[in-house]
Parts: sequence; structure tokens; C-alpha cells
Amino acid sequence: MNRRANIFAALIVIAVMIAAASCSDMETYSEIPKVEFQKVFLADTTDKELGNKVKLQEITLQITDGDGNLGLNRDGSDTTKYNLFITMFKKEQGQYVPAIDTIFKYRIPYKQPIGQNKYLRAEVIVSHTTPTIYIEYDTIRYEIYVMDRNGNNSNTAVTCDIPIRMNGTVFADGSNDFELYNASTRGDN
Repeated sequence: MNRRANIFAALIVIAVMIAAASCSDMETYSEIPKVEFQKVFLADTTDKELGNKVKLQEITLQITDGDGNLGLNRDGSDTTKYNLFITMFKKEQGQYVPAIDTIFKYRIPYKQPIGQNKYLRAEVIVSHTTPTIYIEYDTIRYEIYVMDRNGNNSNTAVTCDIPIRMNGTVFADGSNDFELYNASTRGDN
């Protein structure tokens, strides 16, 4: 019986240790949203509606918001229409200048936080196309920010240089998979 009591006591101690370890401090993040650029995927494709040749750009972002109040209701009841803003810049003579006089505006949908810790950490992929006849430059970059439901603007994330005429993925550190991607689309691999 004594051995059983020792095993039972050891199991209780282990269970208490596991419970204590799982009750560590909650992660805390700023209530001001934070945007991080992860990568952009580039591909030549065709617009399905008009049949025009376009350059697809899928921009992947990591967004963190400490109070989880990022996003707009799908029913349009929010007074703000957009909450993700992207400005495109083109590289001319080594300097970046606005590529067009437009800020691209998008909606990130609202998702009600669940549980005690209300922070939001999400990967957001923004798909954008540019008609290839309008691409008169070789290198672009984007500046991106979001706005939460309280009107707090995030930091402005700046992408790395993006060689717009290539196909493949450009990562945040500037590395890419162009050679691999272009070989696979030609059937070389």
C-alpha cells in the first residue's frame, strides 16, 4: 500500500507542476496594431473577367493587435470602410517615388476574440493585380499599415525591393525563389 501511495503522490505532484507551468503569464502586446511584411508572391496571369494580362502580387503580412479589435463587420455597419492601406512605390534612378497617386484600400474582416487573452495574431494575404501594360518599371516596394476599430494606426511596414517583372516569391530578407519557380513553370525540373 505504501508504494501505491507514493506513486499516487508522485502523480499528484507531476499534475500540479504541469498545471502550474500552463498558468504562466499571458502574452501581452500593444493595443496599437503591428504589421510585419513576410513575403510577396509574383506571377504572370490573365484577368478572368476581361482576359487582360496582369501581374498577380500576393502580399503576406503578420499582424498583431494587443486588444484584438482589428477588423470590420461584414455587414458594412462600421463607419470606417477600409482598414488596410497599401501604397506602391517604383524605383527611379535609385530613389523610390509613388508609382501612382492611389492608396490601395482593403477590408480585413472582424473576428470576435475568444477567451481571456484578447490579443490577435494573424497572417493576412492581400491579392493585388496590375495590368502588365501599365508596368513601366523594374523594381517596386510597398508601404503598408492597418487601422484598428479604435482608429489606432499601426506602424508602416515597408517591403524589400520587389523585381516586378519576375515570377516567384520574394521574402522579407530580400531572398527569392525565382530560379526554382521559373524552372518549374518551364518544365525544367
